[in-house]
Amino acid sequence: MLKKTLIGSLIFLLYTPLSAYDLRSNMLQLGAELAEVQKSFIASDQKGVEDSIKRFAQHSQDLLGDKDNFTAMLPANKKHKASEAVMSAQIISHNVQIILDAIENKRNQSGIVRREEAQRAYTYIEHACFRCHNIVRDEYKQ
Repeated sequence: MLKKTLIGSLIFLLYTPLSAYDLRSNMLQLGAELAEVQKSFIASDQKGVEDSIKRFAQHSQDLLGDKDNFTAMLPANKKHKASEAVMSAQIISHNVQIILDAIENKRNQSGIVRREEAQRAYTYIEHACFRCHNIVRDEYKQ
């Protein structure tokens, strides 16, 4: 049994790219997923918005939602800023729910109002991403 578990783990590690554990590559993935949400909004593709926002939400929660995991990815001089990522994950989650509620028409609103609310929520998601990035990742020269 132990041998099978060990072999399975080794196979998993062989086929899992090391970049999956790299913060930068994860951020690039989130950026690409967020761009897909925007593309779906622009194309008025409601199903595309729903699918891409759910994918983005899951990946952003996996990356940003656990303070200990996120802290482990940060360089030593930034570890104290991991709570910013958790706060961004909460903001993202809240606004994803606004988008999903608009798609499901939970408030019985017109299509235009729902679309505008969803798009506004998308911009709040972008802002949360940029805010976290600016605080946690970037170094500014004075």
